[in-house]
Amino acid sequence: MFKHHHKQLSFLELYEHVKNVALNKPHSLLGFFNNFIDLSQFIPQSFYKAYYHYFGKHREFSLESILCAFFVQKILKLSTLTQLRAVLLNSFELRNFCNLIKVPSISTFSRFRKFFCSEIETLFYNIAKYAQNLSSQLNPELASTIIFDTTALKPMLKENNPKFIQSQLKKTKSQNPDVETSVIYSLTYSNLPKFASASPIFSLMFANGHFCYGFKFAILTNGFGIPLVISPATAHSFNNSLDPALSKTISDSKALVPALISLKKNFTNDSFSTFIADSALDSYSIYSTLFKDFNFSKAIIPLNPRNSKSTSNTPTSDPNISISPDDTPICNKFNLPFKCEGMCRGKNRSPRIKWRCPLSSFKDNKRTCSCPEPCTSSKSGRMFYTYPDANLRFCPGINRNSIQFEKLYYSRVTIEQTIFQLKSSLGHDTLFSRDHISLFSDFLLSAICMLLIFILSFAILKFQKSITYKKLQKLKKLIVCT
Repeated sequence: MFKHHHKQLSFLELYEHVKNVALNKPHSLLGFFNNFIDLSQFIPQSFYKAYYHYFGKHREFSLESILCAFFVQKILKLSTLTQLRAVLLNSFELRNFCNLIKVPSISTFSRFRKFFCSEIETLFYNIAKYAQNLSSQLNPELASTIIFDTTALKPMLKENNPKFIQSQLKKTKSQNPDVETSVIYSLTYSNLPKFASASPIFSLMFANGHFCYGFKFAILTNGFGIPLVISPATAHSFNNSLDPALSKTISDSKALVPALISLKKNFTNDSFSTFIADSALDSYSIYSTLFKDFNFSKAIIPLNPRNSKSTSNTPTSDPNISISPDDTPICNKFNLPFKCEGMCRGKNRSPRIKWRCPLSSFKDNKRTCSCPEPCTSSKSGRMFYTYPDANLRFCPGINRNSIQFEKLYYSRVTIEQTIFQLKSSLGHDTLFSRDHISLFSDFLLSAICMLLIFILSFAILKFQKSITYKKLQKLKKLIVCT
């Protein structure tokens, strides 16, 4: 995939060289792309056939040229096709990079996004597979980690204009002059139309911390923040305006399974062991799906208080022992938690967790129990077993109270950074398009740009003695910021 470049530099020299090029000759930075990456190796034959069948024999622009033009748009963060065309018209270097004799019209770019959406999606997965292989070489643990989140794109609709909401609030207030302000807001949001007038694809939802009419996506990345799956989330009507967080939880849980199916379909040879998501996915059915249907071994999902039916302990067959809400055995006599002894595995036996009496201890290499009211004749004290398979929510393959759990969950910030970069490349504050197919294609092109930057960073560092995660992220950030 890489075009060989035999000159070897130290990382500091290489970083300074890339920095100087970025500051003094921004257009030359794209030259690294031509030196290290062959884009045609990723393009599927079906894309060539569809493109050349549509434009015919006497086409003016090659498929690679159009894709490179979109790469220029994303790397320079040009939010509209008008800006892209203006930049190409005034830059010979960029036209030369894209191998364009003349600049395509805006309608050519627009039709490309709309008519070849499925092929762009195939191209995205081809590049994502290659980037995932590079991730596995660099850090298998991060490569086997999957992080899930959702986001929404808000096009410029009249319903997304703050004046629209204000007019609805004034109307509701005038009709209910004696009602409190908090109730006015609830009434207003409950009476809002469920879909935008421009298109039923843009539905009312609670996303990005506020109510809006948008197009929702489910995104899966690995531990490096590389997008592996981008899946449009099925529109669900907003049916609980009094609890927007609950509505978002339901929507996110419904968007998860289609995204995981796409992951399993496109990454058949990759084994993913760790799943990370926020508390919106904390439900019994989600854990069962992750462990049994998609073979994850760890689920890093914080407990959601809304999903806990009771905060009291659950009784067991032994009247002296009950189970706490976090699935820890409790001694009812002294109200003390049992001590965990680890996992027990045996032939033809289900995995189970062994717990010992809280008052037992080791002395002279022997376990003794100092309980004044022992509930067993054994000198080592009472032993108790819990079965993780019986309650996957409280036993997600890792101790919820451990430092490792907190450390893994903290890495979820990676997908937040990825989503910000994807939407920043789109110019999400000025999304004029109301065609959901074009929006999906544009989002995929942003993800393709991010994947190519990752591959480019890896290729530049390929001839170093060692490629580390910090070096890769530092060089990747430099290229993105330019």
